[in-house]
Amino acid sequence: MIKGHVPMKLPGMKRIWLTLAMSWLIGAVAVLIASLAENSFKAGLWAEIYCLAVSVLSPVSFCLYGWDKWKAEREGRRISEKTLHLMAFAGGWPGAVAGQQWFRHKTLKPVFRTILLLTVLLHVAVAATLCFQ
Repeated sequence: MIKGHVPMKLPGMKRIWLTLAMSWLIGAVAVLIASLAENSFKAGLWAEIYCLAVSVLSPVSFCLYGWDKWKAEREGRRISEKTLHLMAFAGGWPGAVAGQQWFRHKTLKPVFRTILLLTVLLHVAVAATLCFQ
């Protein structure tokens, strides 16, 4: 163990959000792979585009949260909240939620959390619409 390093313990609610985000990302990747496999699953073009967006933008969003937290601790040039929200809205919301919880970044700003929660709910509704047409 590194001297002075304290292992991160996630409280119950943060662990639930992190689990939800990672499960959604894994599910999106699985649906994308299954739909691209030969005749194994027909998700439809919009579902494939959605799963591709989630699969690509989630790791990017996660990294942006980590980078912004790192810069915040060092008083460097930050990533704007608008950019973080746009990445989540464009499909990277699982990575945004995971990054927010993992790095403990932007968790105390009620307006930011509310916008991210509304983005998550919108994506759940979109996914439900795509799955149950």
